[in-house]
Amino acid sequence: MILFKKIKNSKSEEDKGEKTPVKFSRAEKLKRGEKKSNKKKWSKKYTIILLSVVILILLGFFGFKIYDSAKNIFNGDGTGILNLLSGNTTQPLKGEKDGRVNVLLLGIGDEGHSGSTLSDTMIIASYDTKTKSVAMFSIPRDLYVKIPSNGYTKINAAHAYGEQKAEGTGPSVAEQTIENTFDITIHYYARVDFSGLSDLVDALGGVTVDVERDFCDYNYPTERKGDTRTVCFKKGPQLMNGIKALQYSRSRHAYGPEGSDFARSKRQQKVLVAIKEKSLSAGTALNPKKIIDIMSALGKHVKTDFSLSEIPRLIELATDIDTSKIISRNFDNSTGGLLVSDSSTTAGYILKPRTGNFKEIQAVIKNIFAEAAAKAEKAKIAIYNGTWTTGLATSTGKEMKESGYDITLTGDMPTRNYTKTQIIDYSSGKKPDTIKALENKFGVKAIKEESENDSYEIKVIIGKDFLY
Repeated sequence: MILFKKIKNSKSEEDKGEKTPVKFSRAEKLKRGEKKSNKKKWSKKYTIILLSVVILILLGFFGFKIYDSAKNIFNGDGTGILNLLSGNTTQPLKGEKDGRVNVLLLGIGDEGHSGSTLSDTMIIASYDTKTKSVAMFSIPRDLYVKIPSNGYTKINAAHAYGEQKAEGTGPSVAEQTIENTFDITIHYYARVDFSGLSDLVDALGGVTVDVERDFCDYNYPTERKGDTRTVCFKKGPQLMNGIKALQYSRSRHAYGPEGSDFARSKRQQKVLVAIKEKSLSAGTALNPKKIIDIMSALGKHVKTDFSLSEIPRLIELATDIDTSKIISRNFDNSTGGLLVSDSSTTAGYILKPRTGNFKEIQAVIKNIFAEAAAKAEKAKIAIYNGTWTTGLATSTGKEMKESGYDITLTGDMPTRNYTKTQIIDYSSGKKPDTIKALENKFGVKAIKEESENDSYEIKVIIGKDFLY
């Protein structure tokens, strides 16, 4: 009976889940604790290793995607990607030591389209290392120039002639043509087709462009050859996707001031500036997916002779550029413009320098940054015509005023037989940048005299040498 009760109580205790404590020796306790500690230690160690492997795989995939696209765009090996990731920006760009880097931007049609190798967009982008300023010069496609080994024709054919000779040589022929025509060294080129521009803008998530005025292009080309459609734009800032940005950049059949190649060139410059701003924004630069999307878009449609190892330096310079201070210049045949139209050649409608040579345009390109400093001085300038060429002072003054100079007076000299242009400084040396810019523009040294008129501080008398 007693035995039965003991057994029953024992079962009852087991049913309740109560167990008799097991006693271990001190040595056994230490041994068990050590195993448990090692288990936690190794578990943490394996976790860190696993996370590191995952991160390396992601970085490897990220780097490969960028490199795979980059190698189709840039020259050189993959060291530039390593430099970019490591922050190494020691390699300067060509032209930096001389104070100016010049890049030729080429826009061509999509492969398979009629005239797809013609570079209907040609822009010289110049970076001044001293002022950290950028100037953009749009070259009209109808400009009549001499193309190496091909004679005189429209400048947009230079790239096409090169591609016709051998695929991939179009940019070099275009560069040589630009250098010979404008007396400027081109250090790099970047070429993009229509689809590339559209894809890039979409990869950026769109760009914001301030449209100057309302306009419609009633003959915008469609994908189907010979067909057109109507595209319209409203005045004011607006977010454009790739297709809209491309339409804005290509439109040239509108009525009024927007219906010309010159207006189109200005719009193209605006889109380029908007792309630059969005590309270097924190929202883009710190977003790996966007960077991969951008590189993928560029890889299919863009080609340049920048090397991968130069890209970190290029990005570094680009981040220092103040977009609001970019100087834009278009060469056109408007009143006071530097070009005139002509239809007497076998090339059809063309544009030529108003003076018969490119000296005047070369001076503008060469001295553009000096002019920027001069315009900041706001010197009062009078322009006088010392030749028998009618309207020379008026047209020159108008052109200078439109580019930012303060032209207070234009007129004709009493005698019109000046063979040499004169620059007379009445400012007592207070406008040095303006004097320097005018000396560069007109190719003569200024002389100092006592003030003769409160209406101006500097007087320019244009002579016959300015025309030749």
